[in-house]
Amino acid sequence: MDWDLKYGELANDKEYVNKCEDLKENLMDLQKVLDKLLPLKQHYEKMSLPAQIELDLFLAFTLNSLQWVTLRIQGVDPTTHPIKDELLRVKAAMLKWKEVKDRVKRPTVDLQAVKRFIRSGLYDPFRAIGNPAHLKIIEVMEED
Repeated sequence: MDWDLKYGELANDKEYVNKCEDLKENLMDLQKVLDKLLPLKQHYEKMSLPAQIELDLFLAFTLNSLQWVTLRIQGVDPTTHPIKDELLRVKAAMLKWKEVKDRVKRPTVDLQAVKRFIRSGLYDPFRAIGNPAHLKIIEVMEED
C-alpha cells in the first residue's frame, strides 16, 4: 500500500496533517501485526483450541474496530450502526474467554481437608460417650 499521502491545499493545516500522519502510523503498525497473524490462518487446523479461540477473537475485534474507524472517517456515526452491537458481542466473547482461562488459575478445594474440618467442627462430646442428645439438657441442668 502506498503510504505517501498528498495533502494538496490541506498541507497548510498542521493539525489536520498531524492527525492524518498519526492515523497513518497506527495503520502501518496494525498492518505489520496483521501481516504476521494472517498467515497463521493456513495452520489454523493444527493450532491448539485456545490458540484458535484467541486468534479468532483478535481478528474479529481488529476487523470490527477497523470498520468502526472507517465509518468515523466517512462521517457516519458508528454508535447507531450495527457495528456497535458486533463489537459488544466480540467484547463479551473476549470476557467469557478470559473467565474460562482464569478458571485454571483459581485455587482448588481439598475435599478431604474440608471434610476433616467439618467433622472436627461438629464434634459432639456427648456422642463420643454414647449419651443421647436429648439427655444433654438434663445433665447440664443437674450440674447447676
